[in-house]
Amino acid sequence: MIKNYQIKKLNTENLKGILKREFDGDFSIKENLNKEALIRMGLTDCIIYNYDSVISDEIKEVDIDYENIIEARFFNEKMEIRVFNDEEGLNGTIFVDENPDYIESEFILYSRDKNSKRYAKKLKVKKYISYDEDCQAYISYVRPCKLIF
Repeated sequence: MIKNYQIKKLNTENLKGILKREFDGDFSIKENLNKEALIRMGLTDCIIYNYDSVISDEIKEVDIDYENIIEARFFNEKMEIRVFNDEEGLNGTIFVDENPDYIESEFILYSRDKNSKRYAKKLKVKKYISYDEDCQAYISYVRPCKLIF
């Protein structure tokens, strides 16, 4: 199987290797992935599924409550950090393009918050193409890459 991207467990070692960035002490999703840290990594947009709401906006515009998250995706055109709540608590993955072979699609979004004047109108998604041992193409990963306002 041939893949043209990396998906790694979200931890200090993998973040150091992928982002070429040092982290002090033990890695904690709540401590090391606050809004400012995500923006410093170059991530711009997010979709957050909370127990009581769904948020799709620029990272700089949201308050991230890790106690309320079911799943969150923080992304830009080249990278995605996915955080999810499972039986072990908060875990995550980091995804990075490597000369990707993909198909782009755009989807129209509706406003989830009727009182908000600001909401994403479209979501751009990348569908990554990989190849099996017989060189047959298939979609191996789908991820959001840009909110369009």
